Amino acid sequence: MYRMERIIPLIGPTVEGPLGVKMLPRTWLKSMYSAAGLLPDLYFDNDKGFNHRVVEVLGLEPEPFFAYLATMPTYPQAEDYVRSHAKSLDPATIATLNNGIATYDRPEEGAAAVRALTGITDASVRNSQLLLCYDDWFAIHATVLAHHTEGIEPLVPMVSSGQLGLAGIPHLPRMWMKALLNAAGALHPEWKSGIVCGFDKKISETIGLDLVATVAYVNAELPNYLQFENWVLNHIPPVDDATKVTWVSNVAAMQKPEEMSAAECKECGVAGAGLRGTVLLNDMVDWKYMHDRVAGSKAAGVA
Repeated sequence: MYRMERIIPLIGPTVEGPLGVKMLPRTWLKSMYSAAGLLPDLYFDNDKGFNHRVVEVLGLEPEPFFAYLATMPTYPQAEDYVRSHAKSLDPATIATLNNGIATYDRPEEGAAAVRALTGITDASVRNSQLLLCYDDWFAIHATVLAHHTEGIEPLVPMVSSGQLGLAGIPHLPRMWMKALLNAAGALHPEWKSGIVCGFDKKISETIGLDLVATVAYVNAELPNYLQFENWVLNHIPPVDDATKVTWVSNVAAMQKPEEMSAAECKECGVAGAGLRGTVLLNDMVDWKYMHDRVAGSKAAGVA
């Protein structure tokens, strides 16, 4: 069975944790992978790029911050560090940071390279966080495709339901990631996909997608995300941008039952936080499982 020597950091730059800071979960994940020797060479875990924006805008001292992340804290512990050490953590500062990460356009030369690699044909696509996601998804797909016949050690999907591709449809990238891993026999058994997953079913019903046909397509073709996204757009009714915005808002507002959310908060180390958002809690469970796997492997000397 193939065990990945390097793991693509699939948390997108716009994903937030309970603190509401974009990029912080991705910065944490990359640092954890790096400390375990699992971060691919082209990714960085230091004071550069969007990592630098987080450090600079929040007023964190970069060397102590990245040194702390290298100790492999859980994600809630990483947020506790930021709460204790950031010089600016008021809502206005966080909003400024979040807007800068969400809207930054990459210089054309760099954007063109990612578009060419991932197959994006729209020359106007320069949004950096979006290009980072397509780059990640292209890389994980290539790895799965290269090794699925030999069996791949089960993986946590890690892509958030809040991440959007070019189509602007919430949960679609996560649906694809789970379906691809499931088709390759590599989806962690604790995670559900397709017709047995309530979230997949809800989104499919919302956008008018035949989920059974979608699963069959992924099983047969093992498409990359861009191929999957285009296939979906060709198999749902036409939709305007305002409707997509409503879909995004509705998904963001979804909440889990109080008893379930309390149990998941406790499991993830944020007991008593009162979090009930479905997307956030699903993310936190992903991050907890991945942390435990990576930290455990590192401690055992097998990472």
